[in-house]
Amino acid sequence: MRRVPRGSTPPPAGPSRSAPHPPHFGLLRPLRLAHVTFPDRGDRMRFVTRAQWGARQPDNGHSPVASNKGVKVHYLGSLFVGIEHHQCAQKMRTVQNQHMDGNGWADFGYNLAVCQHGYVFEGRGKNTQNSANGNTTLNRDHFAVLGFVGSSLVTQPSSSMITGIQDAIAYLRRHGAGSEVRGHRDGYSTACPGGPLYALVQDGTLDPGTLYNGGTYTVQVNDTLDAVSLQFNVPKTYIIAVNDLTAPYNLTVGQSLKIPARGVPLGAGVPEGGGGGGETPPPSGRVPFPGTEWFKASPYSPIVTAMGTRLVAEGCGLYTTGPGPQWTETDRLSYQKWQQKLGYTGADADGWPGRTTWDLLTIPDIGVTPEPVDYEPFPGAAWFTANPNSPIVTAMGKRLVAEGCGLYTTGPGPQWTETDRLSYQKWQQKLGYTGSAADGWPGETTWNRLRVPKVTPVDFEPFPGAAWFTANPNSPIVTAMGTRLVAEGCGLYTTGPGPQWTETDRLSYQKWQQKLGYTGSAADGWPGETTWNRLRVPRQTALQYEPFPGAAWFKTLPHSPVVTAMGRRLIAEGCSEYELGAGPQWTESDRLSYQRWQQKLGHTGAAADGWPGPTTWTQLMVPRS
Repeated sequence: MRRVPRGSTPPPAGPSRSAPHPPHFGLLRPLRLAHVTFPDRGDRMRFVTRAQWGARQPDNGHSPVASNKGVKVHYLGSLFVGIEHHQCAQKMRTVQNQHMDGNGWADFGYNLAVCQHGYVFEGRGKNTQNSANGNTTLNRDHFAVLGFVGSSLVTQPSSSMITGIQDAIAYLRRHGAGSEVRGHRDGYSTACPGGPLYALVQDGTLDPGTLYNGGTYTVQVNDTLDAVSLQFNVPKTYIIAVNDLTAPYNLTVGQSLKIPARGVPLGAGVPEGGGGGGETPPPSGRVPFPGTEWFKASPYSPIVTAMGTRLVAEGCGLYTTGPGPQWTETDRLSYQKWQQKLGYTGADADGWPGRTTWDLLTIPDIGVTPEPVDYEPFPGAAWFTANPNSPIVTAMGKRLVAEGCGLYTTGPGPQWTETDRLSYQKWQQKLGYTGSAADGWPGETTWNRLRVPKVTPVDFEPFPGAAWFTANPNSPIVTAMGTRLVAEGCGLYTTGPGPQWTETDRLSYQKWQQKLGYTGSAADGWPGETTWNRLRVPRQTALQYEPFPGAAWFKTLPHSPVVTAMGRRLIAEGCSEYELGAGPQWTESDRLSYQRWQQKLGHTGAAADGWPGPTTWTQLMVPRS
């Protein structure tokens, strides 16, 4: 998909201004944007300084460049096998050594470099002549940005790298770079920056577009996160982070959103006169990397199906049926084949996805965000010897299968059996235990290493309301809050904490707000919903379940978070008939899943028609949404 230029003049600065809107959204209202200062958090350009990656001192001073025509993009120019992010700083040092000791240059040759994981590394830095473009004139006419792709093997930039290069160009534009984005070959006879990266130079994908200086925006009717992201040329992941948004990222009319400034490192202010022209933003991205731990939790998600589809397209699929939404050993073996295709061996090709190989797989965005992984706490040894029937046993069995320790011929299922014990024994033996320490009965150490994904409801105190605290409550909730503040290093207590709200509680909470980056009246020590939810205070009051909405309610085909919560419980009970996960709209998949739940409880015939009744609903224990 090519991007269409749309003019390069940014809107005037000030408390109120208008911005162009992508035509496919059809939005013509003005954008109310006011400049603000943001706390130092992971919501903007991920910038790695020279000191942070361990750069050598240059051999001589750099020649300053106040302004120029723009930026030229480069690549490594040799075979590149791909690396994990913890190796990127070493790659920077290797390139710098090559430039200084091999080429005889005074320093690392480029102004900035961007790794496959989207981090922008400071090379020579801003407003400095580089040595990479071919001669002195070329070096002064354009700043140089290196992308971590090679001439063979790993040649395709990841979606994170594309975002990082856009950030790097935005950063340089804020420090004097002109509007041009060119490839190294545009001024010098070379293959650099390689075909894939040069194609993105040519079609405008690497241009960050119009740069806004950050501020706040009031959500209007029909706004979506994607629309707001396009309006301000800021990746939606940055907007999600700075506003602490949670999936499914539905916006509310009148909601105030912070809009971070593109091309500004964390902790830095927007330069005087910062701005620049641009085009429309790049096409919708790829599925973001959920994290290796997410896969080890044996997820059931359409993301797994999308991954499997791409593995098949790459000739790495080992599926006999599928791929499907449930992560299985076949998914791991197929992914291992993909890692080997990229040149990885040994522990680097174990079949568990890493960020580099995931980004190189380029899975198209399917509009689904992976939920964070939480793990089941150890239920206690006695819990297993009581032969439990619980979704925790099913989740445990799936993890044992994923670890190559499953001895099941059917299942696993919720009823603890001798097969569960023998499978767990195999897990203990895999960890090196023998004798009575490998008897198949779970212990806390081996359980924690198994990382069984949480299937029971997450149990944290809901926000009691701002007025509750100003009434000086005496409650176990205050004690639990204080205990969490101490754990976060924010407790100022000399004794306690205790159940009575005191000035010490307020000052401790103020320290927590400041730790999160809040200042002024936003850090006054009185709890608000956002900071409370991030504190994760363990529940002290009884967990509330959704009351039965009535049989007729379901037959109206409702659209409600209650339906989502119900679906998640059905999935946890192993009763899912969903292809794309649980959502708020009642569908035939909900009815069929609920029918499986009724059958699991022993109902048949008309009593298992998939339409919820009060008894089966109460037994499902749907958390209040």
